[in-house]
Amino acid sequence: MYREVFVPVDNSRESDWAVDRAIELCARSGGRITGSHVYAARLHDIRFRQLEIGLPAQFQEPAEIRRQRKIHDKLIEKGLQLISDSFLDQLHRRCTEAGVTLTRQLLEGINYEEIINEANRGGGRLPSLIGFDPNIAHNYDGSEKQRADVQLGENGRLVAEDEEQEDKLAGTSGRDYDLVAIGAHGLGRQERSRLGGVVARSLRGIEKDALIVRDDRPLEGGNWLVGVDGSAYAYKGLRIALDMAREYGAKVYIASAFDVQYHHVVFHNIKDVLSVQASKVFKFEEQEELHNNIIDKGLLRLCKANIKRAEVMASEYPEVEIETQVLVGKPFDVLLKWAEEIDPSLIVVARHGSHRIEGTDIGSQADNLVSLADTNMLLIGTEHVRPEEIPWIEEDGEAGLEWAPEAEVRILRVPPFALGIARKAVEDFYIEHYGPGSR
Repeated sequence: MYREVFVPVDNSRESDWAVDRAIELCARSGGRITGSHVYAARLHDIRFRQLEIGLPAQFQEPAEIRRQRKIHDKLIEKGLQLISDSFLDQLHRRCTEAGVTLTRQLLEGINYEEIINEANRGGGRLPSLIGFDPNIAHNYDGSEKQRADVQLGENGRLVAEDEEQEDKLAGTSGRDYDLVAIGAHGLGRQERSRLGGVVARSLRGIEKDALIVRDDRPLEGGNWLVGVDGSAYAYKGLRIALDMAREYGAKVYIASAFDVQYHHVVFHNIKDVLSVQASKVFKFEEQEELHNNIIDKGLLRLCKANIKRAEVMASEYPEVEIETQVLVGKPFDVLLKWAEEIDPSLIVVARHGSHRIEGTDIGSQADNLVSLADTNMLLIGTEHVRPEEIPWIEEDGEAGLEWAPEAEVRILRVPPFALGIARKAVEDFYIEHYGPGSR
């Protein structure tokens, strides 16, 4: 169960729903919420300088412009901190009512950058608080370092203070979160928007588990849909889903999907462009038949094995009701279609799958699901993934046939991700046609 939950808030509807889910989790686990709001004081400073040309003549003197910049910088940041504090007041009230521990946090910078830095390493930029009441300040990260409030001179004008950049920052939290709960949209939501801009950018950099909240449905007693593809990432996600489902009385639907249509489309596309001579060399009909026997049947067998492994893991959770299904089609598409039937309150998928390429930030299937799903989604991160935790099934212990050296050389031409499928399919084909009892 999650115990250290990071919740970026902006007082939007989806943000409030994310707070609800974080409270639901931490109330059960005894965990803590860090409620954070990011403001961009530097952005306002840049914009002010761009607009200086429009100031009245008496403010165009170099000394007066420098004075106005100093006043503006602190006054605007003070205002942004007060607004942020008001957002966090609402969160504080709800956490207090639920008996959940809350740490308040302000971050200064570009929204998605600070969210990513804070979520992954506790490395967001904590600003020093400006003139906060000590009774409130102690609830904030970085409260040890504060700045004096905005000052008025004897003439009633704001005082331009000289402040070093290092005085404006209070360091970082260094906190190790295990979950980010974030609303799918913010205050700037548009009618046709599928995912908020800050959320979309943040999710590409967050390495931790992330709960993307789209509606107000609770975790308790719902239907949950989990996708597995045989990877350690997917089975980490299934383990988390089963742990949580036992706690919240949810039913878990488990699916593994494979796409046969794509390979047929590719073959027919090739067929349409090959010359007669190239067709003879390629031996198209023979290749297509072999492909159908090996790839289609192999993928089906692989998905069945994925489901079998999932059932082995689920057997450790007898209290959790499960239902399994092999789906045929593009994984994200058929998962969404099954979701329309079972109406899950939560979809659980791994950020990456079996085909992960080093340097990518999110797999294509997860990327599509995050954008297109209409329900809450738990996106499983890349930390603490252990390949040895993939459930063992009987087929893992079966010894294959002995291969001739020249055949071994040829089978190794198959791409690594499909090598096991191809090897097993060739062995099955041989046993069916040339083994004991074959025709």
